[in-house]
Amino acid sequence: MALSLNKLRLVAVGGGTGLATLLRGIKGYVRRHDEDEEAPLDLSSLTAVVTVSDDAGAAGKLIDEFGILPPGDIRACLAALADEEELLSKLFLHRFVGGGAFGGQAFGNLFLTALVQMNEGDYLNAIKDASRVLRADGTILPATLEHVRLCAEVEGGRVLVGEDELNRNGGRISRVYLARRENGDGDGPPEEIACEPMPDAVEAILDADVVILGPGGLYTSIIPNLLVGGISDSIKQANCRTIYIANVMTQRGKTDGFSLSDHIREIKKYGDFPVDYVLVNDREVSPAVLATYAQEGATQILFDPDESDEVSAVSFGGGRELLVVEGSIIHTADVIAEVEEQSIRQEAGAGDVETKTVLRHDPAKLTAALIEVLKATQS
Repeated sequence: MALSLNKLRLVAVGGGTGLATLLRGIKGYVRRHDEDEEAPLDLSSLTAVVTVSDDAGAAGKLIDEFGILPPGDIRACLAALADEEELLSKLFLHRFVGGGAFGGQAFGNLFLTALVQMNEGDYLNAIKDASRVLRADGTILPATLEHVRLCAEVEGGRVLVGEDELNRNGGRISRVYLARRENGDGDGPPEEIACEPMPDAVEAILDADVVILGPGGLYTSIIPNLLVGGISDSIKQANCRTIYIANVMTQRGKTDGFSLSDHIREIKKYGDFPVDYVLVNDREVSPAVLATYAQEGATQILFDPDESDEVSAVSFGGGRELLVVEGSIIHTADVIAEVEEQSIRQEAGAGDVETKTVLRHDPAKLTAALIEVLKATQS
């Protein structure tokens, strides 16, 4: 069935900087124009379903002390969808430099924590209040309201508990699962749980025309959402197109040596639904930047038919022929940029600010490429 790009209902599923980048690029297409005005993409609704299993970094202190859900990914999405993005993004993403209780904390996390308390612990209402303050062009929903922690079983049977430990002590991952945050203080590893989804998130997915997965960490931003009961089932039941936006680089200790095929297979494994389209970067990165990433154990993810599994070709009208990998139609485009990014090094409480060149999806390039993918679905 052909997909109309008029009054499109779009749901983006993920977390981290990748989801925020996507939202930043496509928020301008939320319906605000006149009915007769032509636009390459016309969104009647934009919803972000965000993982809440990230307990790493300074935000962990807020989670433990105030009992809130992890605020980091929600905060990044709010900043991305803000009406006055340039100023509010800087404010929401600003981290306090130095040691002490506020060292490394993001202002946006403190803002959300205050709103949660003002709403007597109601996290969803706190997000809605924040969205009104920021005049956000979209709806942000946590995948679940339960306090969960990501666990990863690595080769040898060792279980890593929480993203912080996974980031520090990764290994070849056998499986990931969710556990209760307060669980796992005993001698054994935390028990896997089946947590309930946010009902509004399920409803948004069931009503969606398009569901986008990523970009973002495979095991830390995308799959945690699919582990929440009801999210994957909703995607399977929805009469929608599914699009996966692949990461630019592999992640040390998580996806070492992974090909594009490996990423697609893992999503199918945990989601149990077909991915219709995959959008992957095809811009080669400068050797100097790649060398920096190589020191951290990361390599670039590019689509190479000769190194991909189960490659076939499908023909469309007009003589077009597209390659299919693992049942997904592959679209390639230049969707990245090299950017200078600051981080705070918290060694010995110094709070030093470091700047380095990193690879990120470019909001404008990513949106343009996504529109081309959506146009292809009309055939």
